[in-house]
Amino acid sequence: MTAKRLQNKPQQATESLKGILIGQDWRVGADTLNIILYRRQVNKKTGKEYWRAHSYYDTVTNALVGLVNQGVRDTELADLKTVCNKIEQIHKDILEVCGSNG
Repeated sequence: MTAKRLQNKPQQATESLKGILIGQDWRVGADTLNIILYRRQVNKKTGKEYWRAHSYYDTVTNALVGLVNQGVRDTELADLKTVCNKIEQIHKDILEVCGSNG
């Protein structure tokens, strides 16, 4: 692979990925320049799980807002109750990590 193709290839991380687990499928990590939102993926051929960089942010707050926004997009806006339930679940996942009961 050329250097340019490697540059455009999405980052994949192994089980040793550091960061904060939020729920079962999301993790917030960081490098020297960014806060990174990772999503759990499963290799369709091998069934092996891995973490893939989903999006990059300048602050943890923006990464958490991005997580909620992605959760809303994942509902495909089926109906308002589904969207509200998804937002509530993500907020609970975040508060659980923070050690707060809301």
